[in-house]
Amino acid sequence: MSDIFISYSSKDKDKADQLSELLASAGLSVWVDQQNIHAASSWSEEIVKAIDDCHTLIVMLSPSSVASHNVIKEVSLASEKRKKILPLDLEPVELPQSMQYALAGIQRAPMTNIDAIIRALGKLGLEATQAPTLKLVKETDARKSLMILPFEDMSPTGDNGWFADGLGAELISALSNVKSLRVSDQQATKDYKRYQGTLPNYAKEMSIRYFIQGSVRKFGDQIKITSSLLDIESGDHLWQDSMKGTMDDIFDIQETVAQKVVEGLKVHLASDEKKKLAEHGTENAMAYELYMKAYEYSAHSTKEGFQLAVQLISEAIKLDTKYALAYNFKATMLVALYRGYDRAAALLDEAEILCKDALRLEPDLFDAYYPLSLIYAFRGQIDAAEEASKEFVRKDPQNYYSHFALGFFYMETSQPAKAIAPFEEAVRLKPGNIACLINLVTNCDAAAESAKCRHWASAALPHIERYLTFNPDDETMQVWHATLLFHCDRRDEAHAAAMKLTNLKDGSTLYGAAYLFASLGDYSQALRTFRKSIEAGFKSIRHLKEFLTDENAGVLALADTEEFEAVKRMVEELESKM
Repeated sequence: MSDIFISYSSKDKDKADQLSELLASAGLSVWVDQQNIHAASSWSEEIVKAIDDCHTLIVMLSPSSVASHNVIKEVSLASEKRKKILPLDLEPVELPQSMQYALAGIQRAPMTNIDAIIRALGKLGLEATQAPTLKLVKETDARKSLMILPFEDMSPTGDNGWFADGLGAELISALSNVKSLRVSDQQATKDYKRYQGTLPNYAKEMSIRYFIQGSVRKFGDQIKITSSLLDIESGDHLWQDSMKGTMDDIFDIQETVAQKVVEGLKVHLASDEKKKLAEHGTENAMAYELYMKAYEYSAHSTKEGFQLAVQLISEAIKLDTKYALAYNFKATMLVALYRGYDRAAALLDEAEILCKDALRLEPDLFDAYYPLSLIYAFRGQIDAAEEASKEFVRKDPQNYYSHFALGFFYMETSQPAKAIAPFEEAVRLKPGNIACLINLVTNCDAAAESAKCRHWASAALPHIERYLTFNPDDETMQVWHATLLFHCDRRDEAHAAAMKLTNLKDGSTLYGAAYLFASLGDYSQALRTFRKSIEAGFKSIRHLKEFLTDENAGVLALADTEEFEAVKRMVEELESKM
C-alpha cells in the first residue's frame, strides 16, 4: 500500500517524477506510473488497485491534465472511494465540469512550494517522517547570478550611509543592463542587512553564486572604495581592489568596478551593453551626490521623504540642467506626492513638463513614460494614459518595468481583466518580483479569475514569507501575508494573521486589513478596522467609498447600524474637504 497516488498528464511526467522523488525523500511512499500505463488502450487494473490501496491521491493540475480522460477517471474513482485528494497547481486552470464535483471545496497547494505540499498532506492525515532531503528543481536560467552586498560605511563620521547605499544602487542599475547576468535588485541588498545567517547559506537559499562585497570611506571630498568579487561555490575572490580619489572621480571608479565584475565573470558585452555600462547621467559630481541623497530619502516612502527628495533633486537640476535622470526622478516624486498626499493640480503640471524635458534630453530614457502615464490617468485623460503606457512597452519590451507600468495603468483605471497579461509578462521577465505578484493576485481576484488568483497567491506566498523574515515590521507585507493566505483558501490562518493587524499605525495598511476582514465575513471587525484606517490618515476617497458600497464585501449588511453610519459620516466629511 502506498501513501500517495500521483495522477498526472503524460506531458507533465518530468514534474510528476520530480515530485515523487521529493516526497519519497520526506519518508512518504508514492505510487506513480513509470510504465506509461496511460498510453494503453484500456484503463489498467493496476491503476485501479493503486488508487484503492492509497491514502491520498495527488492530482497535478495543468491544461493537459484537466483535458485528460484518464486523469478525470482517476480523480472520480478516488472521490467515489472516499480517498483524500490534494490538487496541486502546475499552472492556473479552470476545472472542467467533470472534475468540479470531486474537487469542490478542496484546498489546492502550489507545486512550487514543497513546504505547502507537506503541510497540506499533514492536514489530510499523512505526516512526513522527516524534512525533505531534496528540493524542487527550478527551471534553469543560463544567466550568471550576482548580488551586490550592502557596502559598509567606513567614514570617520559614520553618516555617509546614503553614499554607500547609492554606490550599491548604481552598480545594480549598471549591471542589470548586462543580459547574461541575473542581478538581484536593491530590495534584496537592503534585506541582507537584516540577515542573521551565513553568506554560504544565504547563497544556497537564494540561488546566487557571485557576490560583490565592499566598503566606502568618505571624508569631505575624499573617497576610498574597496570592493571584491566573490565566487561562493569555490570560495575564491575573482578580484579585489581599492581605489582612492575625490567625488569628481566617482564616475570613473564606478565604471571601473563594473568593468572588473564583467571581466571577472568572463562575460562578453554587446556594443549597446558597453555603452550603458559607461553611462553616468551627469558629469557633475555635486549634482550626482544630491541625486543619491534624494534617492535615499525617497526610499522612506513617506510624505516628508518625498518632499525632501524633491528639494534635493531640484538643487541637482540647477547644477546640471541637462540631467535627464534627475528630471524623471523629480517627476516621479511629484506624482507620488499627488497620489498619496496632496491633490494639487500644479504637481501634475510640473511633473508633465519634467517628463517631456527628460525625454527631450534623453530619448532613450523610456522610464519617463511611466510617470507620464500616471499624470494623464490622474487627470482623467484615459486614452493618453494608455497610449503612454503602451509606448513604454513598445520602446522597451524586454524591460519588466514597462509591462508593470501597463498593468498598473489598467489596474488604476479599474480594468483588472486587461491588467493580468502585462503583469504576467512582467513576472516572466522578473520572476519572484513581489510587487508584480501582488498586483497579479489583486487583479485576478477583481476579474473573478479564481484559478489564476489562487495560483499566483500560492506563487507569491513564499516570497512574502521570506521577505518578512528580513523585514518583520513591514506593515504592508504583514497585511499581504494574511491576504495571500485567504486567497490560498487557508481562511482560519488568514483570520488569525489578520487579528494581529488591528493595531497597525499606517492608514493604508489598516484599510487593507479592514478589507480582508470583510472578505473573511467578519464585518464588525472590518468596520472597526476601517474606522481606524481613517483615523490614521487614510484619505483615498475612491477606496473609502468603494469599501462602503461593495456588496461582495458584505459590509452593507451593517448599513443600519450606528457603527456603519458613523464611518459613513467620516467619509462624507473627508470628501467635502477635498
